[in-house]
Amino acid sequence: MASPWLIGLNRVDCITLISVPLTVLAMHETLQDRFLSALALLYLAMTADALDGMLARRWQLTRNFGRYLDGFMDVLIYLVTPALIVMQWGDSVVLLFALMVMVACGCVRLAVFNETGNIGDSATELAYQGMPVFWSLFIIAPVIWLNTLDILPMVLAHWLLVTGLLIFSYRMVRRGRFFKFSSLKQILPLTLGGFLLWMSASADTGQAKALIQALYLQIPVVIGGILHMIVVSRDDFPALAKPIGHRAFGANKTWRGLVVVPLLTAFGACLLYPLEWLLGATSPFSGQPLWLSGTLAGLGYVLAELPNSRVKRRLGIAAGELPTQGRVIAIAADQLDSAIGVAVVYVLWLDISTDIVLWYIASFPLLALLVKGWLHKHALKSHAR
Repeated sequence: MASPWLIGLNRVDCITLISVPLTVLAMHETLQDRFLSALALLYLAMTADALDGMLARRWQLTRNFGRYLDGFMDVLIYLVTPALIVMQWGDSVVLLFALMVMVACGCVRLAVFNETGNIGDSATELAYQGMPVFWSLFIIAPVIWLNTLDILPMVLAHWLLVTGLLIFSYRMVRRGRFFKFSSLKQILPLTLGGFLLWMSASADTGQAKALIQALYLQIPVVIGGILHMIVVSRDDFPALAKPIGHRAFGANKTWRGLVVVPLLTAFGACLLYPLEWLLGATSPFSGQPLWLSGTLAGLGYVLAELPNSRVKRRLGIAAGELPTQGRVIAIAADQLDSAIGVAVVYVLWLDISTDIVLWYIASFPLLALLVKGWLHKHALKSHAR
């Protein structure tokens, strides 16, 4: 007996269709002028959109119908709903024209993708042919957010968005390789992180400003950490590459890290001088020497790792290894120890609010994972510090 339904949906199709209620809710939020919460829901829909293809390949459920269904969801998530958000946020003839161009080019881009798919010979070499449509959210969300915070005046935000959308439209239909996110470690921090960011920003602009300041405070530590890995990969200062206490902390905690990281973090802080001139008294570093703030942050970073290393050595866990039991706790401790150390330094040294401190500790592990992923990709991450 023939089925009365047009087609039978599999579990991957159901994951794809999760985008429908999320985008409808986003439209509802848009009509209530809650633009950031609408964008947050679209980032959540983007998570489902990113997962369905991966799971289809893993579960061997790939089929043409799934690709077509995914394409329709892409139109809904990345073209129609964002266009509605922008029109409700700022109505102008030029902006309306840019949105029409974006939607038209996006539909052409998706039609070509449904016919040709990705380009590349292997999973690690896959790339998009042209700029993918999901970049609409990465372009639109920051502009509306900065305008909401009164950092971007409406006129400037309008023209910035018009320019960005027109360039985006051109790149969507331009032939050429475009980077493709290939793993959940790359995708989930962007999608789920974006959801949490815009939801928190929509609830309280004061929290959004605290988050921006927390991310700004991380810049010296990120620069210092990257430069330190370059020093380690080149084996600079070999005389200092000796363990601080092999039995107590293991072979990975060296005098080189203890000396070099604070100096490099101080350098990273000094690179902020042009921004400090623009921010003035609104900077969280205001009133304190940048070089000294960076040095203290670097010290907090490396010293806070030592107690965690000491505990793991006492438990018989080798340097650079994870325990067979309690792996989640160990991973969390590895990411949070330095975050807490730097946060304590900033609390004692700078005049910052509790909200900034909490956002710093919460955002630090996510940013650390992204940076470490980049370092591993470029063969810079090493165990010997």
